[in-house]
Parts: sequence; C-alpha cells; structure tokens
Amino acid sequence: MTRSAAHGHNWDMARATTLFVATDEDLVRLFAAVRHSLEQPITTVKKNPIMHQVQATSSWDPGEDDEEAVISSRSPSPAPPSIASIYADGGGEPIEPVLRPESRPAMALEETAPLRLRALPHAAVVGITGLELEALSVVLLGDKKPPARIVEPLENDGFVEALPAEALAPLAALTDEQVKELAARWNAALHLTRRRADESSLVALRALAREAIARNGHVFTHMPV
Repeated sequence: MTRSAAHGHNWDMARATTLFVATDEDLVRLFAAVRHSLEQPITTVKKNPIMHQVQATSSWDPGEDDEEAVISSRSPSPAPPSIASIYADGGGEPIEPVLRPESRPAMALEETAPLRLRALPHAAVVGITGLELEALSVVLLGDKKPPARIVEPLENDGFVEALPAEALAPLAALTDEQVKELAARWNAALHLTRRRADESSLVALRALAREAIARNGHVFTHMPV
C-alpha cells in the first residue's frame, strides 16, 4: 500500500496510532535521528502534534547538538544513506500484530499502519499517543521518567514517542486480573485531559513490553501527521 492510500481513511487516520517494539538498530535503520533522553526535562517551545498549536512544554529532548546524546543523525556531514519513509515498501514482510483485529475499524487501523512498523512487533490501536504513554508510566512508576529514546521521523512521517524504559518490567508483569484495575487508574490519570484509553490497548502494551524485554528494545507509539 502506498502512503497516499494509507492516508485515505480520514476517520481512522485522525485517531490511529501504532504501538511498536524497536531496538536501537531498528531505530537507526528506520528514522532520521535517534537520541538518548535528558535525565531531567527542560522547557521548550514546539508544535503540539495533537492540537497543532505552538506551546511551551516540558521536553526530555537534548537536541541534535548534544553529541553525547546522539545515537544516529543525518548530520553532521557526510549524511548517511537516504532513509525511506516508514510507509514505503521494502522494510520486511509484515508480521501478525500482538493484538489481532476483530472488528472492521480495527482491521482498517492495521491495514493503514506504516508498512515498515508492521514488520516489527506492533499493534494498531486508537489514540495511544505520548500523552497516554506518559500517564501510564506515572501510574506504573509513581513519577515522570524520561522516554527511552528521542526519535525523529522524516518530516511527513508523523511523530514517534517512547515509553520509559523503567515501565517495561512492571507492565510486562501484569496479570489479567491486574489489567482491568490498572486500566481504571490509567483513565483516572487521563481524566483532566479528556482522553481515554481502552483496556485492549493495555493488553497490547503488556504484550509489547514482554517483546521489548526479550529483544533488548523499547516500546514506542507512532502518530500520523
């Protein structure tokens, strides 16, 4: 599926997010730049990917000029080989998502997820952005922690946010009985933002956390432009 076809489902893409597991090697291969996070956040001004407004916000990103934080980057020169869009063919055969889609809307989400992310452990879900991941990590850990990695996709490829590395173990250890309780606490934390997360998304995140631990990787979410 081409990128234009993938973006043809306006209802789905307005709400679609793709959770996925990636190692540093995967990130370097797929994205324009990858960095370690700051240990403490700073205040920065940038465009909110959800509200499309310029805002002063707290950021864990040290920026591309922090050489010690950079894992990979298109600069300085010479630039690395061209990086293909995550929507492009050629990134490997798609694998089954960790959460099998059962409804027509869920199937549409899976079909329109970025092709190269579908070759990694993944789940196409509704509305799990960086905001939801941060709220979940606070519920799990009791405090805000830095995202595992700062990732810069190509300009038209959307946005990528990471779950904190510290959240993987408690998330992976959840029992089925604990999932429902944690989902309720997660939504209570999201209440003031007027956002809501489905219990099924937590089940998918648990499966991905287990995959991330097994692969020595991390859990991310992708949001389309």
